[in-house]
Formats: sequence, C-alpha cells, structure tokens
Amino acid sequence: MAVVVGINFAIALRLLGWIPQFHLNSVKSFYRVHWLGVYAVFLSGAGLLLAYPAKALTNPVFYLKFITLTIGLILADWLQRKITDSSIADLSPKKIKAVAATSIMLWIITITAGRFLAYTHSVLLASRFF
Repeated sequence: MAVVVGINFAIALRLLGWIPQFHLNSVKSFYRVHWLGVYAVFLSGAGLLLAYPAKALTNPVFYLKFITLTIGLILADWLQRKITDSSIADLSPKKIKAVAATSIMLWIITITAGRFLAYTHSVLLASRFF
C-alpha cells in the first residue's frame, strides 16, 4: 500500500506545485511498480477477506476503504493516461489542483479507514452465531 500511495502522493504534490523539481516525465517509469503494488494490495486484501469474511463484510469502515480505494485507483489511472499522453497541460490549473487535492484526500481516507479496520469490527467469525 505504501508504494501505491507514495507514488500517487508524489504525483499529486507535483501537480499542486509543492515539488516543482519533480518532473512528470520521470514518473512514467514508476507506473509499472505502481500497478504491481496495486496487484499486491488486491491479493492481500482478497486474502484477508477470505480469511475473515464476516469481520469485513459486517464493518461499514471496510466499505468506506473499498470505495475510496476504488475511486483513488480510477483517478490514478486517469492521471496516468493524461501524463503518458502529455495531455495534462491541456487541463486548466484549477482542475489540475482539484484533481490532485482529491487524490490526496482519497488516499488519506483509504489509509485511515484501513487502520481503523482492525479496531472497529463487531463480528470476527460467523461461527460466533451458531
């Protein structure tokens, strides 16, 4: 998760103008690592879901994390396409900053929700009810 979020944070901070020395052309080589990280996140999340389905599926925080992670990855894919096609310069600075701020907000919520998952469940195993 750190690889995925770190790369997205670096891109968002660059788009906000906070890291001007970070060139968007150099980020293209990190996208392969980014998507490998996404697969690792997916596999580990699927493993946790299979191990404790009642714990996750009865917890609203799980759905918050899942939704923000999904939207964050859709936004990351959209940004990757814009950066790769060099069409990000066609967007207004206001839109670029809004997209970057939204990306940061989504990743903060995703990480925070993930941390709370360990402490907010009310059901651990479905066998508790039998």
